[in-house]
Amino acid sequence: MSGSDPVAQAHLDAEKQSGMYDLFRVGSKMFERPSTRRTLRLAGASAKGIAGCAVRAAYVADDDDRLVRFSGRANRSLDLLVEAREGESGVIDDRGVWRYALFFWGTGKIRGAFVLQSAAEPSNEEMFLLHALAEPTGAALATADLIDRERRHAKELRRLTEAQAGSNRTMAATIARLNAHRNIRDLILAAAGTGNGEAQIVEAVSVITRRPVVLQDSFGVERAFAAVGVSAAPLRLLQPDGEPSTTASTDDPEWSATPIRSRGETLGVIGIHDPDDSLSEDDRFAVEFASEMIAVELAHHRNVAEVEIRLGRDLADDLVAGPRAVDAPARAEALQFDLSGAQRVVLVRWKSPTPNGVDIGAALRHELAAMHVPALISRRSDGMLAVVAGGQDLSELHRRLSTSVSSTQGTIGVGGAHVAEDLADSFAEAGRALRLRVESRRPYGVSNHDDLGLLRVLDTSGDGVELERFVNEWLGRLVEHDRDHRSELVRTLGAYLDSGGNYDRTADELMIHRSTLRYRLGRIRELIGSDFSDPDSRLNLHIAVRIQSALRDNLR
Repeated sequence: MSGSDPVAQAHLDAEKQSGMYDLFRVGSKMFERPSTRRTLRLAGASAKGIAGCAVRAAYVADDDDRLVRFSGRANRSLDLLVEAREGESGVIDDRGVWRYALFFWGTGKIRGAFVLQSAAEPSNEEMFLLHALAEPTGAALATADLIDRERRHAKELRRLTEAQAGSNRTMAATIARLNAHRNIRDLILAAAGTGNGEAQIVEAVSVITRRPVVLQDSFGVERAFAAVGVSAAPLRLLQPDGEPSTTASTDDPEWSATPIRSRGETLGVIGIHDPDDSLSEDDRFAVEFASEMIAVELAHHRNVAEVEIRLGRDLADDLVAGPRAVDAPARAEALQFDLSGAQRVVLVRWKSPTPNGVDIGAALRHELAAMHVPALISRRSDGMLAVVAGGQDLSELHRRLSTSVSSTQGTIGVGGAHVAEDLADSFAEAGRALRLRVESRRPYGVSNHDDLGLLRVLDTSGDGVELERFVNEWLGRLVEHDRDHRSELVRTLGAYLDSGGNYDRTADELMIHRSTLRYRLGRIRELIGSDFSDPDSRLNLHIAVRIQSALRDNLR
């Protein structure tokens, strides 16, 4: 600067040095804690201090190295002017107000920019310092961007690490669960391979879950029970429709029931003691897998039983058809049914459908098995037929069947005991006993042919009409009188005829005075119009009284 004032020049050089020192200090601060916001704030303050410039807008570079507005009022025209400079600092849109685009470069790339605004153009020295300010600002922005990228990468790495750790934990838990389930399957499969598969499977599930476990068939009969701290199995866990019971009257609410099904048919239920509803996933898996294995066992038993049922049905039909079933002894032996002794035919007829939907044939088979009564059972068009040993007590059969099907509206006829060759006779007798019961005033119950007495001989009409007509002809007026007056004329006549016409024995039997007996007998003569001295009348009256007594007393 020859020709200039040396003093002034020295003053300017001192100011420039002072300004450079200030820039050095600002640059140092920028690198103390590099961040985009702090760097731009320090650069803006320094620009104002250097040349009194205000920052009209600030920009930073995005990941695609394009400048995006960081601060300042939105102004699309101004943004386009800055973009048009393509990174070269310079004056923009000078319309009475000085505006200048100052770009910040760092590591060879644009890192940001200021749009500076001032009422007057800064001096050369001030412009020098502004350009000098751009260098540390660009470097600081590059450093801040690098730090931000590293932080993002570190955060992403932490996220991926945590995700991997979570995946590892999930995988470990899955492997542990699969191993546990494999061990459970192995234990249950080993139990299923023993001779008594059902009981051993139930025992295995009880050991695995450390809980009591019970197996019931579709009728609620216990097939196996493993107790751990509980001394008794629950009540029936299935409703008649084969679904788990939810009513307190048919189950124990402390037991959880899982139906055992095969081809859509409910074969039974496996129950586990769960009073607190706290079964684990492994517990539930054990019960479900056990139910599948038991379903195989029960289905096999069911298939074998169905074959036996079919063979038993054919044999029963042949036996009652008479006179002799072909190879009956050998066929019975194959079914483990003893034909060597006397047998009886039982006919069962029930109102259908039953209230609970239980098939009467299945109920009959179930109840006879529960009573330990071996039987050959066949289905007839009007009911069920069974061949049982002659000495079996069937007095409870009607009550038990009524409970199974939830209905008392059924009739059972039991024939007399005969050898296998004569079971056609027992079949006819069972039919007669059933018919007499159905046609009586109490049509539901059991009628045993051996208990019919005189009716076994006299009931040959096929429908009992002649018997009723005979009784009505000889005793109709007496029965009517007893019903209307609550008297005992029919009983009095029976006691008199049983005693052979002896007044004293008759009076003693009825516990009445002779004069009362004489009055009653006179009243009987008036009502029936018959002479007791006539042998035929006496015989007919005696037979009628016996028939009426059999119909009243034996068919209950």
